[in-house]
Amino acid sequence: MRVMGDWPGRLVLRQGWAKAEARPWNADIEDAALRLVRGSADFLAACSDCLLDLGISGVTSPPLPDVSAGMWLTAGFESYLTLDLYSRELIGSQPEPSHEVTTRGGDDWETIAAIDRAAFPPLWRLDQDGLREAMEATPHASFLLNREAGRPTGFAIVGVGSIAGYLQRVAVHPDFARQGIGRSLVRAANKWAKRRGARSMMLNTQPENESAARLYVSEGYEKMLDQLTVFRVTHR
Repeated sequence: MRVMGDWPGRLVLRQGWAKAEARPWNADIEDAALRLVRGSADFLAACSDCLLDLGISGVTSPPLPDVSAGMWLTAGFESYLTLDLYSRELIGSQPEPSHEVTTRGGDDWETIAAIDRAAFPPLWRLDQDGLREAMEATPHASFLLNREAGRPTGFAIVGVGSIAGYLQRVAVHPDFARQGIGRSLVRAANKWAKRRGARSMMLNTQPENESAARLYVSEGYEKMLDQLTVFRVTHR
């Protein structure tokens, strides 16, 4: 196993043609988030062994659909967290945001991460590396930002694949909660994706995040039967 990088920074793990990347889950959770680029279940197991040998408490997968779970289960990972999936069609004109939302490239990662940290409990926070991964998850992506009185209050990360859009992240600082900013960000993301050819929009959220679920449903999203699962291994 060849490991490039120094923990707790981002690591690249290689074994022949196989490749994976790992980063800290976030600043609060000591797990390593492992992303398989290419390789087998044996390679995944070797990667997790390597990371656990560094003293890391646990190794987690990305959120995965059932069809992708087999390799991780074979590698010794177990179900850890679930995420609910929501989708909606992007047909016809889309409602306008009630707050100003600007499109940016996501250059001020420190500010973005601070909003995310305030908006989510420790387990679900994304640090700067995680937020960048969300931006890189689709071929085309954008960062949407709301400001009130010059202060950044909330953001969304939205991307488009071939014909589907993906709302990767929505966060509003608690100081500005219940003012409709999250709704404006969702609407702006829908419009952005539709302009770029997306026919539908998908997102995921924690099952216990009932306020977010109510918002998405009120904006035309429907909960899907399928869920995403995060898998984890802690020892061998």
